[in-house]
Amino acid sequence: MRTVFLILFSSLCAAVALAQSAAPAALPFALHDCSSPVDPSLPVTAAAARDRAAAFFAELGFVLNQRDIARQVELFCTRDSARRAVAAAFGSPESEIPAAFSGTVKNATLFLVSPQIYKENFIGLYGSALWGDDEYGKLMLHELLHSAHELVAKRLFGSEEGMGPPWLFEGLAIVASGQLPVRQSELNQLTVNDFNEFLRAAQNGELKSPVYVQYSRFYRFLLRFVSNQWLVQNAGKPDLPDLLRQAISHPPR
Repeated sequence: MRTVFLILFSSLCAAVALAQSAAPAALPFALHDCSSPVDPSLPVTAAAARDRAAAFFAELGFVLNQRDIARQVELFCTRDSARRAVAAAFGSPESEIPAAFSGTVKNATLFLVSPQIYKENFIGLYGSALWGDDEYGKLMLHELLHSAHELVAKRLFGSEEGMGPPWLFEGLAIVASGQLPVRQSELNQLTVNDFNEFLRAAQNGELKSPVYVQYSRFYRFLLRFVSNQWLVQNAGKPDLPDLLRQAISHPPR
């Protein structure tokens, strides 16, 4: 008995030592044009965001390889260097990259501007009242949800077009990452006619800026009638607008 106890105790000590010495999960980070120190916890925050994106889609029935969602992060401390790198990654003219670019994913690489630049971008669009200390983490999660959604769309529909229209895949990423919350009283005032007008304006490119606020509002409105899973599974169908109107007219009991 004493021998068994010693073996168990030794095994426990070894497990504790291993747990204490093991480095936390982190994504490899490359910094560009950064003259000031960058928060050393960001690689761990990025890995946690990737895991949350994978978990979100796993709950919808889509199990993904986390490394397919993101394997590394490129962080830029100047707007110009970020726009140059993203233009090169996508094979696009630099002029097509928005001046207020904040983040995107390409080939499992997460491109981000620095937290300071993102704060300036965010406040410029939405004001300081909505800014919170966790907004940069939400940005990471938002972009990694896009990456995961693209993988699922290719599985379901054969291409990233299966993510659906911008209002849908952006709305999903906004809501699932906890960005741009909407007051319940505001949601309660929305009607089917409001949604139909939003859909018409979105299809015709007539939404007024900032469009992400409207994406947030109406995606949350839709969740009263359909689930995230339903939206992902139907996003790439050509008759999506008709399917949405039918779902709203005949909500599940």
